[in-house]
Amino acid sequence: MIIIFLALFFLAATPRLSSALAADTTGPAEMIVRQMLESMSKLRTTKDNAARTELIAKIDDSLAIDSLSRTALGAQWSKLGRAERARFANLLRELLQKLAYPEASQFFTGLEVQFGKEQIKQARRIVSTTVKRAEGGAVSIDYVLGKVGPRWRVIDIILDGQSLASNVAAQIQAVLKQGSYDSLMAQMEAKLKQLDS
Repeated sequence: MIIIFLALFFLAATPRLSSALAADTTGPAEMIVRQMLESMSKLRTTKDNAARTELIAKIDDSLAIDSLSRTALGAQWSKLGRAERARFANLLRELLQKLAYPEASQFFTGLEVQFGKEQIKQARRIVSTTVKRAEGGAVSIDYVLGKVGPRWRVIDIILDGQSLASNVAAQIQAVLKQGSYDSLMAQMEAKLKQLDS
């Protein structure tokens, strides 16, 4: 279910970042993506708990968790009060921290990421990348960023033309149709307990 999305969300998580673009040509959204990927890369080899906590906070700060949560829940979001929205967003954040970040940083070690030119589309910035494997083959990944307060944050990742935010929303909507919001929350909490044990 949602776990597949979480693992894929950071497909480019531990790449060797190409320095094809000079720092002075890097746009504000690209800087956020670069910082996120660099923090993800360091997470794999960092053992110190305080340093890991700091890296995780940097990665979290790059993501628009509330926007991702709102997209994932669709119409259910408007039915929730502030506390329930925060609870869902926190569960999503914890799943990312405990499942997606470590798995992505381990599995995708050694990829090379080449950055394209940052694009501006209405209120969005799109950071296009190409991820290359040493043995051949490439995947295009576009990071879609929106302004959240004063900062740009990642609101979606387009992997070979497929929106990962839309995919997780479809999976969550399927769970909601088969059961209820409470059963979705129970599944997410159960997964977190399983990861903690």
